[in-house]
Amino acid sequence: MSHDLAGDPIVKALEKSTIAQTLKAARASLAEPSRPFTPLDRSLFQRPSEGGDSRPTSSYGVDQLAFVRDTFGNSGGRPESARSSRSSRTRPDTIQEEDDDRHQGAEVLRLDEEVSSRTRRRPSPQESPSEAADTSGSEELTPVTAAPAPPSTRAPMRPPRPPGTGGYPGSMANLRSSPGVGGYPDPIGVADSSPRRASPRRWVPDGSPMEQRRKASQSPSPSPGSRAASSDASPIADIPVGSASCEVLIAKLQSFAASKEKRKKNAELLSDICERLWEISVDMKAGRGGDLHLAPQLLREVMGLMDIKDLKDAKCIFKIARCALSLLSLEAATKGVPVSGVSAAYQNISQVLFKYSQKEGHDQDFLTERIIEPLIEVLESDSQVCCSPDLRVYIVGVLKNVSNDTSNQKFLAQRGAVSSLFRLMDSKQLTGSSKESQLLIQVTAALRNLASQQYKQFIQAERLDSLTRVMAVFPGHTELLTNIARILAKLTLHGSAVEALAKNDAHIRQIAKTLSSNAESTPLTLRLAFVLGNLTERSDRLRVVFAFDCEGTSLVPQLLTKYWQKDRQLARLELEKDQSKASGLQEIEEVLVKLSRLLANIAISQSAGVTLASSSAVVDPLLDMLGAKRIGDSEELVLNVVAAVTNLLFYDVPSNLLFQEDNKQLLCRLFRPLLLESYNVEALVETARALGNLSRHADARRCMVGLRLDEILVILLDHDDRDLVFYSCGALVNFAADPDCTPRLTSACPAVQKLAKLLGDAPSDDPALQLVAVKVLTNLSLDPGAAWPATDVEAVRETVEQTIGDCEELASEEVERQQLLDLARHLQSRLPVTTAVEVTETAREEEESVQMQCMAPGCGRTFNSKEKLDAHVERRHSKTGN
Repeated sequence: MSHDLAGDPIVKALEKSTIAQTLKAARASLAEPSRPFTPLDRSLFQRPSEGGDSRPTSSYGVDQLAFVRDTFGNSGGRPESARSSRSSRTRPDTIQEEDDDRHQGAEVLRLDEEVSSRTRRRPSPQESPSEAADTSGSEELTPVTAAPAPPSTRAPMRPPRPPGTGGYPGSMANLRSSPGVGGYPDPIGVADSSPRRASPRRWVPDGSPMEQRRKASQSPSPSPGSRAASSDASPIADIPVGSASCEVLIAKLQSFAASKEKRKKNAELLSDICERLWEISVDMKAGRGGDLHLAPQLLREVMGLMDIKDLKDAKCIFKIARCALSLLSLEAATKGVPVSGVSAAYQNISQVLFKYSQKEGHDQDFLTERIIEPLIEVLESDSQVCCSPDLRVYIVGVLKNVSNDTSNQKFLAQRGAVSSLFRLMDSKQLTGSSKESQLLIQVTAALRNLASQQYKQFIQAERLDSLTRVMAVFPGHTELLTNIARILAKLTLHGSAVEALAKNDAHIRQIAKTLSSNAESTPLTLRLAFVLGNLTERSDRLRVVFAFDCEGTSLVPQLLTKYWQKDRQLARLELEKDQSKASGLQEIEEVLVKLSRLLANIAISQSAGVTLASSSAVVDPLLDMLGAKRIGDSEELVLNVVAAVTNLLFYDVPSNLLFQEDNKQLLCRLFRPLLLESYNVEALVETARALGNLSRHADARRCMVGLRLDEILVILLDHDDRDLVFYSCGALVNFAADPDCTPRLTSACPAVQKLAKLLGDAPSDDPALQLVAVKVLTNLSLDPGAAWPATDVEAVRETVEQTIGDCEELASEEVERQQLLDLARHLQSRLPVTTAVEVTETAREEEESVQMQCMAPGCGRTFNSKEKLDAHVERRHSKTGN
């Protein structure tokens, strides 16, 4: 670097920029554009309802769900809503039922004494016995036996009591809510308080177990604590869970349901019981084991556990829910349960799981507790009880939430969840109803989470057609369309997906139509512009299709103008309210980024580029953005605007508005700070490209020289980035061909010296860079009035000879390399012959010239000639009087 530039502020600014590039990574990149940011939201819907139908909600509490009641309900009626408040209902009490000869010989076995239990509801203090009978008279509790008894000794099942009698309890939840009973009630020995016809007693031998229980039943009911203790002391408590039979497990469940203290102390035991229940349910589904007749009772007990309010452990809830889902799929377990009850059971379970899925900390629990698989099975089922739209909304909502976890994504992909979800959005069956859109919102949100890693499963023609068809059927459902745009945004990051979409123009046509119809939706416009930018980046044919068949040359300028006006309005609001960042301004700027990028990509097509360059709706916003935005605050926007301007400047036609005199001068002034202040290498590259296109005009070159842009381009030849050096040389080719500009390049700027060094350092396998450097040197040599220093001439000669030798040695037939060889030989022939004395004298003069120093206070700059020193003093210090 010559000594007269050592203290130049331009040089210092550029040196600072070069250092900063090694210390700070660029935040914006044309090669890797930023993706639209989607905040994590685990609610069912992110926008207000866009249809007339009511839709499922996530604003409910788990304690509001009533599993047993909604599942088994009143046998002839419809279960109450699964979202009704459980806390607002009066839960019925239960009593023990005596087993005397009024049962006319029907013997019932209790588990811990080889007989099972039956219970019925006790009237609460707030109601009459008759009211209690009306409430529970239609429900029946299936008997449980400790071991299969011989057919000759087993008693037939007791029929339900007629209306008006005490009846049997409808759920274990009723038993657990009884204030006077701690464990599962003893079915024998408590007098029935409900009015009914007396039956003759059956004779029982003295001392028999039955007589002992009858006598014991006449004493006051034991306290909950004593019942729990007696249950623990029973032989059932000693049976290992891992080998326990279905009957034993049911008894253990009853014991757990009856004792809050036991649930607190033995949480791990309940977990083991659930695992054993899962094994049994799997055996039942496979037709193994002889416990299928106990499936209804098992289902009731499991659903009763879901009703326990104090059971809050997520893993335990997941285990119980997994067992419940398995049992609900068994026809034997749901025998006698109305279809509406089974549907309600499925939905209640899905609602509980959805609530847990809203917390990120439970994502791994869904996988480890194996609850995802049965949920997918419900979605894949064609059963009537599994086809409720609301049920599917909650289940897919669960999958949507948990699929934010990478491990869950892998499992879902291996399980075939992508196929299952696409099956739910069969576009041929869609009618456009709001109920359909509610489910599709969840489906597309879940697919969006899977689209990144599993994109290959999406690019099948029929699946891409489904996405496009949904966009056409639901043109006004913004949330659904936004989800699809998010899917496409992820897919189009991959070349194979772009190729698949390019096979059918219907895709890009529908995307453009959706963008045009929803221009007011900022999130949707942002994502669709990003998708179109990805498509037009990789396919020249799609550029033409979008520009003309989809009317992109009018659509993009309209959107650019609209959102630039919004940006200015918010910016004024920010100033008026003295806000650091007005609400929505960042998102508006992101839309401008994507639209500018899309514009730059379309402009690559010559027919589209010429059309866009002649539109004031394109040129005016671009120039305004360059003037109003600073690269330090809006880096990615400025970068993409410069890229768009650069591509439009390529078309040097009379209709190009950027080549109007005022606009050319404006661009020169706008590009200067980008070269001096930018820490982003790509911004420097794009600016150098733009100057290369702009410098084809003589008036633009004169403006650049006045702004010293030619000096900046010469200094950038020392940059480490190959592309920046290449495009800087490209601009200098035009300057070197102008006789008005060459004297500055050979005197005020060390252009020849830097070009010689560049040509010597350029790799031999990069003939393009070598060629552009030789072009600049050749143009400079054509000026007869430009005298090169002897040392520079010899440096150029040496590197040119080396370049010629490399080209001759490679003997390549590449057109570019042949051009390099021919031009290098031409340059070699034009170099003046210098003697050793001239070279030595020039070197001595340069060495002595460093002694010429500016004596102005605080300056101290040195120069290699008196003329340069005088010019410096006149320029820098004349106004200060020094």
